[in-house]
Amino acid sequence: MPPKIIIGEMARMHGISTQTLRYYDRINLFKPSYTDQENGYRYYGIEQFAHLESILFLKGLGMSLQDIKKYFKNRDLKSMLELMENRLSRLDAEVLNLEMKRKKIASLFSTIRNYQNHDVLGKCHLQKMPERRILFFHFGGGDIVSEHEFGIKKLENVLENVDDLYLNPFGTVISKDALQTKSYEIFKGIAMVFDADIPKRPGTLPMQTGSYACMAFVGTYKEVSGYCAQLVDWINKQNLEIIGDGIILVVTDKAYSDFEYEYVSEIQVPVRKIRT
Repeated sequence: MPPKIIIGEMARMHGISTQTLRYYDRINLFKPSYTDQENGYRYYGIEQFAHLESILFLKGLGMSLQDIKKYFKNRDLKSMLELMENRLSRLDAEVLNLEMKRKKIASLFSTIRNYQNHDVLGKCHLQKMPERRILFFHFGGGDIVSEHEFGIKKLENVLENVDDLYLNPFGTVISKDALQTKSYEIFKGIAMVFDADIPKRPGTLPMQTGSYACMAFVGTYKEVSGYCAQLVDWINKQNLEIIGDGIILVVTDKAYSDFEYEYVSEIQVPVRKIRT
C-alpha cells in the first residue's frame, strides 16, 4: 500500500502552509485521497505530488485559482495552451502598464530634480508643448483652498487608481479672460493633464499645442496672483498675446513635503506672436 502523508508533512515537502492545503480542500481544488475508516483522518498520497506541483506552478505564473480549477476539470495540452495564452495576454497588458508608470515616475523625478535648482524658479520662458489631453472639473464658487481639495477628490473618483493622482500633473485652470483682465484670484476649475501617448480616457479633451509662456515658483496659492501678474507682464513685453486658458500645475505640494518652501508650481499660458 502506498505511504499515506499527513497534511503537515505534505505542506512541508512542497514549501507551503497547512492553511493553504486546507483552503484548496475547502474550494474543491485539491483534496486528500485517503480517509482512515477507523478514525476518519484523511491523508495525501505520493501520486498526488504531480497534481499539487502543477497547481503551484500555475499559481506561480500568476494564474488565478479559479482558472486553475477550471483547467483541472478538462486537463489536456489544448486547455493548457489556452490558459497560458490568456495569461500571456494579461502579462502583456501589465507590462505596458508598468512601462507607462515607469515613464511617469521618471518624468516626475526629472521635473522635481530640475526645480531643486533654484536658478530656474521665477524665470519666465517660452516652451513648446506637445499634444496633451485634459480632464477638467469646474469650481463651484467657494474659496480656492476648499475648491482645490474637493476638486482633487473629484479627480480621484474618476481615476483608476491613486497612482494616477500622483503621477499625472494636475492643477488649477485660470481663464483667458481672467488673465487679460488681471483677475488673478478667479479660477475656472481643476484639471489633470495626460500625455497624448497614454490611451485616451473618457471625458478628456485635447489641450492646445504650441508655445506656452511658463514660470515656475515656490509657494502656495496665496502667492499665485503675484506670479501670474509677473508672467502676464512678461508676455506683453515679449509682444505676445494670450490665446487660451492658462493652467497652474502642481509640481510638489503637501503630498510630497511638510515644508511650504519646497512647494513648487508652474504657470503655463498658451501664447502667440502679435502680428504687426
